[in-house]
Amino acid sequence: MKGFKFFRVIVLLFFTFSSIFSMDFNGYLKFFAHPKLTSPFAFDRFGARFQLTFKEKRENIGFFASFNFDLDERNISRFLYKDRSSALKIYPVEAYLTIRFPNVDFKLGKQFIFWGRTDWINPTDNITPWDYTNITAEIEDYRIAVNSVKINWYFGISNIEFVFVPYFIPNETGMKIPGAETSLPEQKPENWQEGVRFSSGIAGINFSFSYWRGFDLFPAMVPEKGMMKIEYQKQQVFGFDFDYAIGRFVFKGEGAYFLTEDREGYNPFIKNPHLQYVLGTDYNLTENFILNFQFIENRVLKWREGFMSPVEEKLKNSTSLRIAYKREPFYSLQLIMVYNFKDGDYFILPIFTYEIRDGIKLYMGASIFRGPEDSVFGRNKKLSKAFIEVKYFF
Repeated sequence: MKGFKFFRVIVLLFFTFSSIFSMDFNGYLKFFAHPKLTSPFAFDRFGARFQLTFKEKRENIGFFASFNFDLDERNISRFLYKDRSSALKIYPVEAYLTIRFPNVDFKLGKQFIFWGRTDWINPTDNITPWDYTNITAEIEDYRIAVNSVKINWYFGISNIEFVFVPYFIPNETGMKIPGAETSLPEQKPENWQEGVRFSSGIAGINFSFSYWRGFDLFPAMVPEKGMMKIEYQKQQVFGFDFDYAIGRFVFKGEGAYFLTEDREGYNPFIKNPHLQYVLGTDYNLTENFILNFQFIENRVLKWREGFMSPVEEKLKNSTSLRIAYKREPFYSLQLIMVYNFKDGDYFILPIFTYEIRDGIKLYMGASIFRGPEDSVFGRNKKLSKAFIEVKYFF
């Protein structure tokens, strides 16, 4: 019953702080069912979530926190049925303090940090990890907030953003290699992550330059003492992005140069330096109907025949499509698709949202991975699932 005792403590503290500091609070209750789309078509997730959010905003200081209380059938199945309290998972989604000055603000704590302007594929977005095993309608389900310090310095129309992340959190890929040991970066100062981004605008063009020193969020396989080890490797990322609106079009671009530890390209177990960029456009057919199309290229810059990892490709081209239609306040439809040209593998995410009545919403959709077994999306076919969720806001 430890989980339920902790739940009561959180609720008590929540209302105590709300009354003392006059905090605003809200939240939701959600019921969800996520059936898999591959045999044997079992439920990936089935249960309920209760989220509490509270915030306090004064002239120079603010506080925000949200906690999830998940009761998930897949967690119950891991324990004896006589101990069902073990299925209750309690965790903070975000929890941070904001301190504001006339031209500078500080944000300290667990928070989402997103860089980049393009859709879905963002070469400069290397701070906040993804949970690829749980892609659904809501970003908080498939992105993982990080404990960090963020400082924004504003001057005119420009902004310099500093980010510091002391603890590394990788992407959740669902990859499991029997017998392979996972090695996370040791928690020491030389493995701290940090970056800076300068954002501004000129002649209607919004742009930013960024630098990030950290670790690749995706794992690498390396041999060690006769076995394979899963590790996360250092990299530096130099990025640039822009957008420009003219008429019904918004032109977007984003690119990054990834400088890895194998600078000359002779180590097959470390990614070579590479360049990734995205070029695309939004077209607003109507006020409620948006079409986005993008071209993506990833190019290895230090290609050494005979020294390359089998998972690396000299040149890889992809495309993405997003179609979004909404009729407020009733419903919205969105379709996201990413397609890799060489292997013909793809990812599709259709989402339908319907407001049943004030404060009650229905979400339906699916995350679909398909392609050859040795392709990027084909390897994740087992993660394909549908989802239906009903959410009550208070």
